Amino acid sequence: MNETQKRILVVDDDPALREIFGERLTMAGYFVLYAKNGNEGYAMAKAEKPDFILLDVIMPEADGPEALDMLKSDSDCKDIPVVFLTSIDDRPEDIKAAKEVGAVDYWSKAADFAEFIPKIAEIINKTK
Repeated sequence: MNETQKRILVVDDDPALREIFGERLTMAGYFVLYAKNGNEGYAMAKAEKPDFILLDVIMPEADGPEALDMLKSDSDCKDIPVVFLTSIDDRPEDIKAAKEVGAVDYWSKAADFAEFIPKIAEIINKTK
């Protein structure tokens, strides 16, 4: 990792999804960190201070909303932009709820990954 490379934390309990997202984010020039549940994601975020977090909604050992609550309650992590990822079809009420708890957005895992890269860059550039 070089000093200018942006760091993204991928928090998901599905190892195959972590690998797919990690490969694509690495190819896009990001340094990728991984966690398999909300508690591990929070600890990793606190230790590593990533520039952006992709956070699965449904996971064991602290789900996405619980992990986001921990992040937003921590002065070291509260400003890290977080986007929820889910395999559940997008529903307007879920997007609204995600934003109410402090997520920047709510994305479906089924979406074309090519759409995520420019969105991630835009979010990181807005917050730095």
